[in-house]
Amino acid sequence: MSLPDLTSDCMNCAALCCVSLVLDKGKMFAIDKPAGKPCPNLGGHLCTIHESLENEGFKGCTLYDCAGAGQRVTQERFNGESWRDAPELLPAMMRDFANLRPLHERLTMLVAAEKYSLTPELEERRQQLIRKTSRIWSDSPTAKEAFDAFIRDLRTHAGS
Repeated sequence: MSLPDLTSDCMNCAALCCVSLVLDKGKMFAIDKPAGKPCPNLGGHLCTIHESLENEGFKGCTLYDCAGAGQRVTQERFNGESWRDAPELLPAMMRDFANLRPLHERLTMLVAAEKYSLTPELEERRQQLIRKTSRIWSDSPTAKEAFDAFIRDLRTHAGS
């Protein structure tokens, strides 16, 4: 089964997390920033304070991982194009990033569940969910419900 890359690769992304996500001033972020506004620390597609994020009050950035959704949207959906060069792409890039990120997070959990000694039934469900989740782009309620049910059953299995 072929999975998308579930590791962040900022060099192949258009800094979608730095523009799409909301930042709330507090322990994790030094500033308030609304979704859709580029972070003021962004230079092109790279963070200008990456080496000193925690010291500058951006611990939340050091903890964030898009699980590969950013580069997948940028490279597969937009052929490497960027909202920087074509600002009209930003709404669609933000939409696709918002839809794909939770799917990649779920895939990461499903892949990690492989380390458990699952019953044959749970393992089959895990494999089915990986296949289904790998194929879809939108966050369909049916996929989410199936994933949530699997996680509940996995927790029950792991606790026994």
